[in-house]
Amino acid sequence: MTMTDTYTLTLYNRSTAPRWTFAVYTVVPVSGSDRLAPVAWLTKTVDSGDSVTFEWTLDHRLVFAAQGIDTGTEWTEAASMPVSAGTHDNAARIGYQSGGHMFTLEPAEARPTTPGRLYVDTDPNVPEYGPIGGPTVGLALSGGEQNRPSTFAPAIVGTSGPGLSHAFDLDPTYYIDAGTIRQGTLVDFDAVTGFQKVEFGPGRFSSEWTLDASDTWVPGPPA
Repeated sequence: MTMTDTYTLTLYNRSTAPRWTFAVYTVVPVSGSDRLAPVAWLTKTVDSGDSVTFEWTLDHRLVFAAQGIDTGTEWTEAASMPVSAGTHDNAARIGYQSGGHMFTLEPAEARPTTPGRLYVDTDPNVPEYGPIGGPTVGLALSGGEQNRPSTFAPAIVGTSGPGLSHAFDLDPTYYIDAGTIRQGTLVDFDAVTGFQKVEFGPGRFSSEWTLDASDTWVPGPPA
C-alpha cells in the first residue's frame, strides 16, 4: 500500500425500498482527543436496481473547525492544510489570536517522519473545548464517484483544546451504511463501528457489496 494506490468500492442497491443514500465512513485512531466522531465521508443516493462506484486515494489534509462535535449536524471545516506522512510536511499547528478571537492553522515543525502518521499541535492559548465553539481537528481524504473529479472531504474529527498534541494513525477502517444521511454529517462513533465493515486485504484495492432485498449487506455483486 502506498499513498498513491487507488481504491474502488462498488455498492449495488437491490433493496425493495425505492432508494437509499449509501454512505462510506473512514475511522482512524486519533490521540489527544477526548471524543471522536466519524463524518459521512462519501455519499450517493442510489435508486433500487442501480449502483455506485466510489474511488479514492490515501491523500490527506489536516482540517480544523471552530465548532463542536454534535452528532446529526454537519461539520464544516474552517481551514485545511495539505500534509504528507513520512515526510517533513507531516505536522500542523493551531494558534489563537485572542484579540481578534481568530484561530490559525499553519505548518508546524516536522515531527519524526513515521510512515502512516500525521500530527496536529495546539498552542497553549487555544481555548478549552466547548460544545458550540470547539475547537475540533480532523482528517480529510481525497475521494468521490469514479470517473468524476475527486475532492477532499472530512472523514473523522475529534475534540481539541490548549497545549495538545494530536496524532492521526493512517490505518483506516472502512464502514458502509444505507440511510438518508447527508455528506459531512457527524455520526456517533459507536453507531458507525456497528455498520457493515469493509476490509481490503493485502494487495487488494477494490471491493463490491450488495444491499439485498432484506436490506442486508452481502459481499460481492448481485447474485
